Amino acid sequence: MGETGSGNHLSGSATNVVQAAQVHGGIHFHETARSLPAPRQLPPDIGHFTNRTEYLGRLDDWLESREGDPGAVQIVAGTGGVGKTSLVTHWAHRVRDRFGDGDLFVDLHGYHPKGPVGADEALGVVLQALSVPEERIPDGVDARAALYRSLLHNRRMLILLDDASAPDQVRPLLPGGSSCKVLVTSRSRLAGLVVQNGAHCMSLDVLSPDRASELLRQVIGRRAADEPEAVDRLAEYCGHLPLALNIAASQLLVSPGTRVSDLVDELSEERDRLDVLVTPGDESTAVRPVFSLSYRSLAPQVARAYRLLGLFPGRDIGAAAAAALLGLEPGPARRVLAELTSTHLLTEKDHRRYQMHDLLRLHAGECAEADEPVDERRAAIRRTLIWYAQATKAAVRAVIPYFSQIPVTLPETGAAVPEFPDRASALAWGDVERPNLKAAVQQASDSGEHELAWQLAVLMFGLLLVRKPYSDWVTTHEIGLESARLRGETAAEAWLLTSLSIAEIGLRRPERALERLEAALPHWRRDGTRWGIAWALRDTGAAYHQLGRHAEAIDLFEQALAMHLEDGDSWGEATAMSGLARAHVETGELDAALTEAQRALEIRRSHNDERNIGKALNDLGAVRLAMGDFEQAGRDAAQALEILTAVDYWPGKAVSYELLGDSLDELGEPEEAAARWQAAIDLYELLGDPRAETLRGRLSG
Repeated sequence: MGETGSGNHLSGSATNVVQAAQVHGGIHFHETARSLPAPRQLPPDIGHFTNRTEYLGRLDDWLESREGDPGAVQIVAGTGGVGKTSLVTHWAHRVRDRFGDGDLFVDLHGYHPKGPVGADEALGVVLQALSVPEERIPDGVDARAALYRSLLHNRRMLILLDDASAPDQVRPLLPGGSSCKVLVTSRSRLAGLVVQNGAHCMSLDVLSPDRASELLRQVIGRRAADEPEAVDRLAEYCGHLPLALNIAASQLLVSPGTRVSDLVDELSEERDRLDVLVTPGDESTAVRPVFSLSYRSLAPQVARAYRLLGLFPGRDIGAAAAAALLGLEPGPARRVLAELTSTHLLTEKDHRRYQMHDLLRLHAGECAEADEPVDERRAAIRRTLIWYAQATKAAVRAVIPYFSQIPVTLPETGAAVPEFPDRASALAWGDVERPNLKAAVQQASDSGEHELAWQLAVLMFGLLLVRKPYSDWVTTHEIGLESARLRGETAAEAWLLTSLSIAEIGLRRPERALERLEAALPHWRRDGTRWGIAWALRDTGAAYHQLGRHAEAIDLFEQALAMHLEDGDSWGEATAMSGLARAHVETGELDAALTEAQRALEIRRSHNDERNIGKALNDLGAVRLAMGDFEQAGRDAAQALEILTAVDYWPGKAVSYELLGDSLDELGEPEEAAARWQAAIDLYELLGDPRAETLRGRLSG
């Protein structure tokens, strides 16, 4: 190391070093005339690089920035295994000829099990690479950094600082001017370098699905061509993460007899996925250890948040739901989420929603099982389920305020529940959260929270009724139904069975709907809930109507109507009237149908219920279509479409488009009719409604 003392004695040859002397308490440097040798330290370029045009282009733009631009530092950040080092190394090989004074590469081991390389040690390594003899390297970070900056003054070098974990690890390695360019890779965004040092930051994402499959094909070769679908599935199971993709590809390369589909089968069980994605004999390149290095570097509260997020069953989570899961107030919750986002263990999407990579989610779940007490895990799951139940209840109140519902008494939640100022905001929330609600019902059942499982399913009805995602409807309700039976909740069982009948009718499975209703009616009668009995009668009538048993349907609708009139239930009266109108159209009793449809519309207007006003107009239009009043039928359907578009009611819009098409076809405008039918088909397909296929047949015929 450098000698101590008050002088500036320097022994040995001075043809390739810099002399440092103390001047007024600082260090003054005298550079020799002889040029330093040009180090060339870039790691080898990788053999299989899937072109990331966008990122390479952004690095090219950064390189072309003017000298004097403070952004001489570029951070490439991303989660472990995303390919940061591969990207910057590949790009650096492309441009290294632009740096006549050489290139330096320092692995800072920011997330290494033995700890990161300190700036003092890194500077010692770099100074030796710059031909400073070890014994002439001064002690201390400041002295070494000053010497380093002097050596690089007015030189054009490319400096790669790989795997940094903190700004203070990097700052001493930044040159004093902008003639050199510095590339830093990190799992963190290193925001301090951006704020204080004017660094640019670029976050590297996983590969797109097509690029991920392309990478596998490049490495695997002919076997990929033999099983293209298996290659795509393999890429999906690897989460399109370059590290995982390369591990999977290498396993196939070393086992020529293994088919791609065999490896896909091994990865199909989610819980085993991290066990499969390992490189035999090189545990350091397995996916799990790479993720663990990031996890172990987190502060305790942030690490807790990471592992608890691994318990969340959905694909993404909003800030409020995350606060409930973590048991934190909104402010502290946002801070830990921001920290996880900064370290690329979480991705922030639009509107403060957060998503964890599939493989990271599996790892976080493992960490929760290993490091989080069982009681804490259960409490976190329960907090989240309660929050979703409370939020769903609030949303449904805004969506269908008139519908009767069995009592659902929920536990209090300590987290803020969203407020919905109008129907549109509640529907928008339901659209975003529906996959999470579906997952929450399943998690409630799996974790033994059966009370919350059936409550969530019951509460979801209003959102399901408006959007009619039949597959999710059936799945959640069948889970809730089993939980209600386990809890002995007769009213909940009756509700869920009756609700399921609506989905079955929507799926054109009237026989299955009748099975549900035959099981529901005795429960309603035993419970003594009159509106529930009438509801089941109406839906039984709808099932008979779909089966073409119109006389029986009319009888059931009339029974329900009598109950609603006796109870003064105008909402139920309008619903029964609409059912009667549809059935009377089929029996040819058009005058009765017209009166019933008009009465239903009158009631809906008195309720100022836009969605049901639109539906009633559709029913009225269908009656007038049957009566041969095609122009008025079209006007009713057009008015319904305007209203239903305003309230964003997709099923009703589909019916309006179909009716408009029917009316235009009867009026001799086949092209206009076809356009409306196609709009209806598009909506029916979005909803998973079998009417799409029926209408497509009419359109092609």
